This record gives sequence, C-alpha cells and structure tokens, in this order.
Amino acid sequence: MLNIEKPTLIINKDIVLNNIKTLLKLSKKLSVSFRPHFKTHQSLEVGKWFKKLGINKITVSSVSMAEYFSNQWNDITIAFPFNILEIKKVNTLLKKSKINLLVDSIETIEFLEKNIDHLIQVYIKIDLGYNRAGIFFKDINKLKLTIDKIKKSNKLNFAGYLSHFGNTYKSKNKIDILNTYNDSINNLDTLNSYFNQKINVSIGDTPSISILNNIPSYVNEIRPGNFVFYDLYQYKIGSCKFKNIGLRMVCPIVSVYSKENKILIYGGSVHFSKDVIIEKGRECYGYVYYGNNFWDTSNKIGYIESLSQEHGIIKLEKKGNYRVGDLLSIIPIHSCLTADKMGEYFCDNKNISMMKI
Repeated sequence: MLNIEKPTLIINKDIVLNNIKTLLKLSKKLSVSFRPHFKTHQSLEVGKWFKKLGINKITVSSVSMAEYFSNQWNDITIAFPFNILEIKKVNTLLKKSKINLLVDSIETIEFLEKNIDHLIQVYIKIDLGYNRAGIFFKDINKLKLTIDKIKKSNKLNFAGYLSHFGNTYKSKNKIDILNTYNDSINNLDTLNSYFNQKINVSIGDTPSISILNNIPSYVNEIRPGNFVFYDLYQYKIGSCKFKNIGLRMVCPIVSVYSKENKILIYGGSVHFSKDVIIEKGRECYGYVYYGNNFWDTSNKIGYIESLSQEHGIIKLEKKGNYRVGDLLSIIPIHSCLTADKMGEYFCDNKNISMMKI
C-alpha cells in the first residue's frame, strides 16, 4: 500500500495502456503513421509501454527531451522550431539517432546548412490558424522560398509540413472540435492547391484525433500526446470519458472549514499548475473525490476553487465526515502541466521517474 503523506501523482497502467492501444488501432484504421508525443508523460518507463506495443518512433518538444529519450529511441521528431544555439547537442544526437527538425525561417535553414554534421530531415512548421508558430498557410511566397531553400541544400531533406491544431483546445464540445479540425484541413487543402503535388503532412492534437473517423490521404502521420493520460479539460470538451483519464493527484486534507463548506488541502499551483476551467461562472482547478478507491468517480464531493503556491481550497458540494489527514483524489485540469510540475508518478505502488531538466 502506497504511504501518501504529501501531494502524490498516481497513474493507472491499465487505463494508460488502453488509451495507447485505442490510438494505435485508430492509426492503423486511418493508414497513418503513429508518432506519439512524449511531452505529456516524459518518462522512459511509460515509453517502454509504447515500445512493447510496437511503436518505434516518437515526438518530443525540446532538444533536452530528445537527449533523454535517445537512450531508448532512435527515431525522434523535435516538434518545436529549432533553436540554433543547441546545434552541438543535435550534432551529438545525430551520431546515434535519427532526428527530425522543425523550421519556419530561412535563417534557420541557412544556419543548418553550414553547421549540421549529418544529413537530416526537416519539416516546415505551418500555421493553419492557431497563430502560435510557423509560416502562415496563405504566405505562399515565403513557403515556396523555404521549400526551395531546403531542396537545394546538400544536408537537409524536405520531410513535409508539420502542424498542430492547438485551437481545438479552445473548444466547448465535440462539434467545436470537429469544426476547428475541418477548418484546419480546409486550410491545408487551400495550401496544397498552390502546389503541383500534395506534400506529406504530420498533425498532432489530441482533441480532434480522439474523435475523428477519417483523414485526408496526404496526412501521413499523427502525433497526439495528451491522450496517454487525458484530463478534466479533455473530458469537458468531449475528447474522452472519465474512464479514459489515467491519472489522479492524491492530496491530504490539512483543515476542514465546516461553516464555510470548504476544505484546505496540501496541494497548490506548484503541483497542479494554474490551468483552470470555468463552470457556471466559477473557476475550477480540478474535480475532487472521496473514498478508498482513488479511481472511483461516483463520489464527487466538490471542486478546487482556488490555488496558491502550496494551498488548495476545495468548495464542498456534498456534506460528509471529512477529517484532517484524510486523502482526496483529484482529477487535474491539464495532465501535461501537472505531470511536469510533479516530476514523478506512482503506479502499482512503485515510483516512476521522469526526465529532469
């Protein structure tokens, strides 16, 4: 039995494996390559669960993460526009692993041509409406110049376009998710219409990939990440069900304020992050459950209404005999940031370490 004394992040291996198998099955149905993003779990041990299911290539979000996973993986896409100051690290990585880079500027391409030691595949980051990074899909002149620059290089191979439909995370329901997905695909169609041949495309958001049934023929790769655990946000927008959420934060009660219908827990923003959803006009930082089974969602007693650094305040929706020292099970809003904050998991009463930055 795990002896919990402080905020502890636990994961359910059966749920996680089922989530992986579901997306793997989907990728085979859609006839696309499955390159899961490991930024959510950031763990070599969890990575082994993927590998045992036959998955042999991954996505990461940084050079440091690529270094960490290169001990067990030799086909890695770094899905973040390349930081030229880390060229030495990438050259070292290329000695033992296939590394795919992401570019969205001529300057970066010119730098790589002069400084990369080995032939490398590069994707062009495309902005299809998320407005975060990449070349805007309507900027055809810049795209043509960028593609030509890569194709003329002796050290760079053009792998295709890479995009992240991150605006699906702003959805309110499945219809919103599909509308955003369809808008992004339409923008890709518009982009492809400017070129004589369709170019391979890698896409990677959990919300749309979790619910779609078909995909354009030119999309050859999917890179979801959050699906491995899911979270409360994904549940609220319709990407998953409660049974798919594979992690819980377990926190001890340190004070009970019966008159105010509130509970103070040891568990704050340094554990959960500050990600929030709005329900009925109120801020919610996680659903709270009471009982010996941390995975049982039948006894929801309230929600976290506020977080400071170490403190969490729970607003009670159900009266009960809650006592100081009792443990509460909480579904966090965003599993990626919660996992990153905690830096370790417990599964089957054993510690699972994560990468250290």
